[in-house]
Amino acid sequence: MNPEDDALYFRREQTQIKHVVLELYLERFAIIVGQWAQGIIYVDGFSGPWNSVSGDFRDSSFAIALSQLRSARDAVRNAFKKDLQIRCIFLERDSDAFVQLEAYAREHKDVQITAINRDFEAAVPDLVRMVKAQQRGYFPFFLIDPTGWKGFSMDVIAPLIQIRPREILINFMTSFIQRFIRDERAGLEASFRKLFGDDSYKQKIEGLEGQEREDAIVSAYADRIAAVGTFACVPTTVVLHPTKDRTHFHLVYATRHLKGVEVFKNAERMALHLSETVRADAKRRARESASGQAELFSGADVPERAHLASLQEHYETLAVRAVFEMIREKKEVPYDDVYVAAMRFPIVQETYLKKWLSENASILNLGSQRVPKVGQGQRVCLRMRG
Repeated sequence: MNPEDDALYFRREQTQIKHVVLELYLERFAIIVGQWAQGIIYVDGFSGPWNSVSGDFRDSSFAIALSQLRSARDAVRNAFKKDLQIRCIFLERDSDAFVQLEAYAREHKDVQITAINRDFEAAVPDLVRMVKAQQRGYFPFFLIDPTGWKGFSMDVIAPLIQIRPREILINFMTSFIQRFIRDERAGLEASFRKLFGDDSYKQKIEGLEGQEREDAIVSAYADRIAAVGTFACVPTTVVLHPTKDRTHFHLVYATRHLKGVEVFKNAERMALHLSETVRADAKRRARESASGQAELFSGADVPERAHLASLQEHYETLAVRAVFEMIREKKEVPYDDVYVAAMRFPIVQETYLKKWLSENASILNLGSQRVPKVGQGQRVCLRMRG
């Protein structure tokens, strides 16, 4: 994302961070998959456009995805001398927004784009048929990016997320869910039962408040996605409110491959770094508006790091606790399992995990690598010292 595009996200900086994660992840994902797959099917279930400022929709998720997929296609062609096929399926139920989406789709002839004016849940059976009909040699990626917590009930989307192979990125609207999840009104309670697919979340959040409850809610949803979709890895990342020190939403990423986790965590790291700058600028603008006085330093000069640093310490503590319990229980565990357990938490990076392991665990290298690295099937085990 170009620095000059920052103005497109004025007062919706959280969307910018989400788009950066999508942008950084998607191109690398497509290049990796493109080495062996015939093509990629990209499905956006809530396409919009919504609140797009640019005339060419470059600040919309569907345009960002198309740009990155094209870039990956070029990279695959140059590096591997093969043509990666790309098919996009964009859904939008709002008729006015769909007119714009359909016009955009018609303008781009080098990629097969299908624009559908339907509700996402209602379209799931057809989506399953469309993806399976063209799946031979194609790898599906699903983006579920709603404006709230309704419209993607677990039991309805189950056939879609159970397709193999596939990867999924879900916008989990934490702030709204946190606010209403304990509301016992029948309609609201039923909506959350549909979101999670059962009532298991209730027990997990019982008696919890604040950050602990937020963590439990997100963890409960990630667990359900993992169970229903049979995903081995479901890491999440946090997207903060632009001007307040609280979570706006989480991105929930589901994959069956450790390489996917690595790419996602790299995208997370870079997006969080940008978050420090854009949140500092958003807070500065809010202070200037309240005081009527301009301030000297921009977000690039004085990044907003305090809250993010506090969350990083919090999640690193949780990751270490999870890893410690795993090793204590099993004595020796594959590094891959430890990696998945730690990377599940937002903000935690592999560099921190390896540093902690080097200081607290004995590394039993049963393979050819001298230093443990992420890789399915590697025989690298850990045993706690003492």
